[in-house]
Amino acid sequence: MSKDYYSTLGVPRTSSQDEIKKAYRKLAHQYHPDKQGGNESKFKEVNEAYQVLSDPKKRESYDNFGFAYNDGFQGGQEYADFGDMFGGFKGGRGGGFEDILDAFSEMMGGGYARPSYQEESRKGEDIYMEAHINKKDLGTTKVFEYNILDKCEDCGGNGVEKGYKMVNCGNCAGTGQVRQTSRSAFGVFTRIGVCPKCNGKRKLPEKECHICSGSGRVKTKRKMEIRIPDNLEGSYSVVIPKGGNAGKDGKEPGDLVINLKVK
Repeated sequence: MSKDYYSTLGVPRTSSQDEIKKAYRKLAHQYHPDKQGGNESKFKEVNEAYQVLSDPKKRESYDNFGFAYNDGFQGGQEYADFGDMFGGFKGGRGGGFEDILDAFSEMMGGGYARPSYQEESRKGEDIYMEAHINKKDLGTTKVFEYNILDKCEDCGGNGVEKGYKMVNCGNCAGTGQVRQTSRSAFGVFTRIGVCPKCNGKRKLPEKECHICSGSGRVKTKRKMEIRIPDNLEGSYSVVIPKGGNAGKDGKEPGDLVINLKVK
């Protein structure tokens, strides 16, 4: 056996799936290349080990045949190819890829979404501002102006020109996914990806709104009146709920965060 996946995750062979998942998340967080002191090579090794041990069928094959178990590929079985997202690993049906994405999302503060329409359906982006104020401004009210993506009033934020409707995407027939099937020595493989035309939304405007070009949002400026605390020292953050960019497809806006600093 050229690789010991159990040693890679630091767990015994009798470990439960929960114990394996817990060990993976700890190590993935430790070695993530975007973190200070991370290790990309170790991060890939940990992901590879988890891909196998998190899948009961792959784990059984690995326990029986060692690293020569051939990663569980069997002729005629469909697999989803997720490219280089995690070093080129492939997640089969029932594999641990969903857990890897969950852990990745946790490490990055929830900033990562599965390759689907979930990313498009979230609320709008938060806007962060930094304002330097003088001591004479303490206890007064100031007006701040900032750029924002606001909801297009002409189409109501859905990107559809008035008098038209949403229709199924012609590229993916309304499925939100595109498939590419190929043959190899191991059998038939089907690669599944998000439709590049509709971005997984399944439907597109029959005609895009001429004001926002189908995005549902328009660039504009907004003014916000903020009262400065009279006892402010150093810095102070003010959060304005729903003061950020409008959400896509008419979803709720993000927040506005203003960091006030005394000169």
